[in-house]
Amino acid sequence: MSEPNYTTDAAGIPAPSDEHSLTIGPDGPILLNDAYLIEKIASFNRERLPERQPHAKGGGAFGTFEVTHDVSAYTMADVFQPGKRTEVLARFSAVAGEQGYPDTVRDLRGFAVKFYTEQGNFDLVGNNTPVFFVRDPMKFQDFIRSQKRRADNNLRDNDMQW
Repeated sequence: MSEPNYTTDAAGIPAPSDEHSLTIGPDGPILLNDAYLIEKIASFNRERLPERQPHAKGGGAFGTFEVTHDVSAYTMADVFQPGKRTEVLARFSAVAGEQGYPDTVRDLRGFAVKFYTEQGNFDLVGNNTPVFFVRDPMKFQDFIRSQKRRADNNLRDNDMQW
């Protein structure tokens, strides 16, 4: 009698084998329709939480936003009408600083204010960059990459960054 298999997949179903992948014949290629193998690989790839790319380091605070002057000439938004009080979350962060990165380094800074309105959440975000990429989201990944360390020497590059 063979030893019982106590290994299960994510759904709790006994795994076909925890030692051998599904192949074509004894020495054949491994099949991609081995669902347990693919599940095991996917689980391995996701077992460590990756570091958040932009704005990894920051701090924030909850508060209340109160409109104290009439700005109705500039907006019809309910959140900005005179006397309106709205709960908010303000967050300030370093754009490119990774874990262990000093807060004193010259770096881009970002902010976000989340207004919790009756109509839903309204997010106001910004960075202290001389040129901002918001008009073309295609440039976002390239911009963030320019703020990170260079892949060839793992150092920051002021020419690339600024």
